[in-house]
Amino acid sequence: MNADVSGQDEVHVRVRICSELYALPVGAVLEVATLGEVGPVPGAPSTAVGIRNLRGQVLPVFDVASLFGLRRDGAPARRMLVADDGGRRAGIVIDEVTDVAPLSGALQEADSRFLSCAVLEEGALVGVVDVPALFDALEAR
Repeated sequence: MNADVSGQDEVHVRVRICSELYALPVGAVLEVATLGEVGPVPGAPSTAVGIRNLRGQVLPVFDVASLFGLRRDGAPARRMLVADDGGRRAGIVIDEVTDVAPLSGALQEADSRFLSCAVLEEGALVGVVDVPALFDALEAR
C-alpha cells in the first residue's frame, strides 16, 4: 500500500468505470461533465480519447478502463470527470458518479500501482485512485 493513503474522513467522489467502482479524493475532482465532442489526436496512445474544449480550456481526455485492466462492453461512456493533480488536468472517462461521501469501510491494500488502497463498502470493493500515480502513468504514455 502506498504511504500516502487518503484518510477515511476525507470526502471522495465515487465513480463507476465499466463494471468497477473507484473513488477519487474530492480535492482532485474539479467537476463532472458530459463527454461532449472530443477531437482525435493522431499518434496518441490507446488510453487517449482525444482533446476537448471545456469552457475555453483544452483538456486531454483519457479512457483509463484499459489501463485498469477493464473492457468496455455495450454503450460507450458519455461522461467525464475533470481531475487535477497540482495543475495537471485531464478528463477521465467515467460511466457514472455513484456517490460523494467519506469512505465508510476499512482500508485494505490494493494490488495496483494506480490505487492507493481499496475499501469494502456495502459488499462492493471500491478502488481508491492514486491520482498522482495515474497522471504519471498517463504522461509516460
